[in-house]
Amino acid sequence: MRPSIRIGVWTAVLSLCIAGAARAQTEVTPATGSQRWSVQSANTVGAGANVVSGQAGYPGLEVMFIHGLDSTTDVNAQVGLNYAFEGLTQGTRFEFTAQVGIRKELLVFGNSLKLAGRFDPGILWGASPGQFGIKIPVGLELGIPINELLIANASLDLPLFFTFGNVNAFYIPLLFGVGVEYLVQPNLAVTAKLKMGPTWGTGDASGSSFTLYALVGAAYKF
Repeated sequence: MRPSIRIGVWTAVLSLCIAGAARAQTEVTPATGSQRWSVQSANTVGAGANVVSGQAGYPGLEVMFIHGLDSTTDVNAQVGLNYAFEGLTQGTRFEFTAQVGIRKELLVFGNSLKLAGRFDPGILWGASPGQFGIKIPVGLELGIPINELLIANASLDLPLFFTFGNVNAFYIPLLFGVGVEYLVQPNLAVTAKLKMGPTWGTGDASGSSFTLYALVGAAYKF
């Protein structure tokens, strides 16, 4: 499937999710705090709460610690070990990443759907060829409750990064995503997410390529 077709498909998915939310819930208000916690579905973890989550798949392994600052804001620290550099599907390369971030609930649609924004800056190191880089990703996530235990999400991410070393370049990914989180117990959730889209490179990495994240995992709140 060509990148242009993939972009169109995920744009349509996000449009349908947002349009459906608008039809079902016309009232939009500022966020006032979550009753349901999540790690990637707009609902923050709650004031004073701590969550540890891990996900594995393509392009590797991701572990995150999240702390709730207040009812609508949480912060996180995360590390990643990848076998595909920044999710690029052109070959395999070892990569280490370390990031800190913040997530903020922005709007509530009706009484249930929530929109959050996030910013997760950090560093990366890739091997063969060696690259050190700075990550400055921003994104939006929409939480779509299905029932008391299951919540779906749609996301739009712009995980920008630039690299130094053997490859000096600036990368511009545009990723569209969907996912689900299911509460097995009040403090334990299983998660799955799929994100994909094009990445444009400049400098030594001029051109475009396809980016994919397909991960499953679990999260524990304590």
